[in-house]
Amino acid sequence: MNLTSQPAPHIRVAQTTRGVMWDAIIALSFLYIIATYYHGPRAIALGLFSVLVCASLDGLTTLVVGGRPNLRDFSATVTGLILPMMMPVSVPYHIVAIAGAFAILVAKAPFGGVGHNVFNPAAAGFSFVVFTFGNALFTYPPPDMQFPVFGLIPEFTAPISPAFVMMVGGTPGHDVFNMILGRFPGPMGATNILVLIACLLYLSFRGTVRWPAPLSFFATVALIAFFFPRGQATGWSSVGFELATGLLLFGGIFLMGDPVTTPKREIAKIAFGVSLGVVVMLFRHFGHMEEQITYALLLLNAAVWSFDMVGEWLASKIRRKRFASRSRKDQAVSKKA
Repeated sequence: MNLTSQPAPHIRVAQTTRGVMWDAIIALSFLYIIATYYHGPRAIALGLFSVLVCASLDGLTTLVVGGRPNLRDFSATVTGLILPMMMPVSVPYHIVAIAGAFAILVAKAPFGGVGHNVFNPAAAGFSFVVFTFGNALFTYPPPDMQFPVFGLIPEFTAPISPAFVMMVGGTPGHDVFNMILGRFPGPMGATNILVLIACLLYLSFRGTVRWPAPLSFFATVALIAFFFPRGQATGWSSVGFELATGLLLFGGIFLMGDPVTTPKREIAKIAFGVSLGVVVMLFRHFGHMEEQITYALLLLNAAVWSFDMVGEWLASKIRRKRFASRSRKDQAVSKKA
C-alpha cells in the first residue's frame, strides 16, 4: 500500500480543495451583488483590489521560498473576497491592503502556506486593522448610500449600528423586515440576513460547510441570548438581535467554514462551535468592542489541535465498541451453529 502525504484540508468526500474554494467564491459573489445594489460599484472595486493584493502577495511569498505559484489555488482569492465584506463600503483602499498583507504575510505564509496555517487569515487580517483603524471600520454609511469607485468619500452622517446599540446596553429600534433585507448600518456582507441564509444553504448543499459546526455555534449563541439577554432586549427578540447584528452570521458561515483552521471530526466540530458561541457571547457581555467573532475565532484556532485529539479519541472509543459488539454477535452466531 502506497501512502502519500498531503497538506490540509483533508476532505473525505468526492470534492476537491479547488471545488471548495469555488463554492465559497460563488457564495460571496451574491453578497457582492447585493452590496453593489445598495452602495454602487465601489463594493466590487474593493473586492477586486483585495483579491489582487492577497493573490499577489501569496504568489510572491511562494516564489521567495523557492516554490512555484499554483494558479489553481484560490485560497488567497477567497481571503481577498472575505476581507472587504467585513468592512463598511466607505473603508479606504489602504486599510483593505493592510488587512490583506497581514492575512498573507503574517497569518498564512510563515506557517507554510495553504493547508498549514494555524489561524484563519481573513480573521487575522480583519482583527489587525480593527485594532489599528477601529474608527474607520465601525463608521457605517446609510444602507442605501451610493459611493464612487475612486476619489473623495462623500460626507455622510453615520447612523448608529444595531451592534453598537447592543454593546452599550440598548435595544435596536430597527424594523425586523428591513433587517432581513439588509437595510440597516453594518459591514457590507453581514447585513442582508436573507442572502446570508441562502449562502449557508448553498454551501451546506454542496458539502463545503458541514451543518454541525454552524448549527452548534448559532444554537449556543441563541441559547445564551435567550436566557442571558443584553440590554433591554428579552426572550426571542434578544436571540434575533444577537444573531442578526455584527459579523456573527457571516463569520459562522464563511470563517468557520474554513476546513484548515477548524476541527476535522464531526463531534469535534460540534464542540468547536459550542465553544466559539460561548466565547463570543462572553466577549459581547464583558468586552468593549463592536465586533468579537474574529478575536474569538483566532483564540480557538490556537486550540484546534485539542479538539482534534479529543475527537479522535472519542471516534476510536466508538469504533472499539462497535468492533466488540460485532465480535460478540459473531461469536453468538458461531455457537448456535
